[in-house]
Amino acid sequence: MEDNSKRLAQAFLDGDVHSSWMIIQNYVNEGMNSYYIYEELLTRAMRHIGNLWESNDITVADEHIATGVCDFVLSRYSFQYVKREQNKDKRAIFFCLEGEEHYLGIKMVNALFQEEGWDVRFLGPNLPLEYALYTIQNVKPHVVGMSLSLSTQLPQLKTYLDALENIKEMPSVLIGSRLGPLIDTSFISRPSVHFIHSLQDIRMWLQEESLQTN
Repeated sequence: MEDNSKRLAQAFLDGDVHSSWMIIQNYVNEGMNSYYIYEELLTRAMRHIGNLWESNDITVADEHIATGVCDFVLSRYSFQYVKREQNKDKRAIFFCLEGEEHYLGIKMVNALFQEEGWDVRFLGPNLPLEYALYTIQNVKPHVVGMSLSLSTQLPQLKTYLDALENIKEMPSVLIGSRLGPLIDTSFISRPSVHFIHSLQDIRMWLQEESLQTN
């Protein structure tokens, strides 16, 4: 699997949309589900690209090319294989904190919720708090998903959470971060807030949510 994710990473870096999609298509034909496609292929490939960037083996421009191709592949997969029936009584909104540009992970989470029949809205990267609150107050989602990648963003995260607490019916909040479980989140003691460290965490959350509502 590692070789295949690296092969996919190279196709991303080459800007090769066709080869990238054919790698994904082959796994779909073998019966692999969305969690596998997202976690074992797309996420691993982009993580490898991130490692190459950190070691100065590629440039920021290379990373941007790879991100664009990965985004296209993710969007195409979602369009072709994710069901469109949505339950208007299960609404979710996903976005990145202001200043956060790494959006692929939260976009995958958005797609997984959509696959489970949720009515979802993906608001993209770098969303200022005022616009997040405006949308939340109008849509009234049951779930709000946010993403961050730097520990320096934790105080900003607290500001967003404090603002959400002022909403009449605070939604469940899922916080995705590639920082991993070692970050200090002791300042968050809200029962409605959950940290998500992998897409398997999302799978477990959705399963538990389904059991509670059935």
